[in-house]
Amino acid sequence: MTSSDGMNPQNWDEARIALRRVAQFFNENDAFALADLQALENYQLIPEQVRETLEDLTYEERETLKKFFITLESNHFFLENSRGGMEGMY
Repeated sequence: MTSSDGMNPQNWDEARIALRRVAQFFNENDAFALADLQALENYQLIPEQVRETLEDLTYEERETLKKFFITLESNHFFLENSRGGMEGMY
């Protein structure tokens, strides 16, 4: 997420938290209306290309992404609210 994405550093963590909400939403909903996904809190902070990709996923692709998110979490590798020691890069 760079300034060309319309993002500023204070929104990065909120966008990552929103992506975590997407992961939870996918885990809880096999079928849903696109409007329900887009209504997640701070969903609009996720970069546009990422949102478009999420919205275009097939059921099978969502299942793969769910497995990926579960694998990250089971390895204590979280998407939300941590810069992972990269503070100097901001």
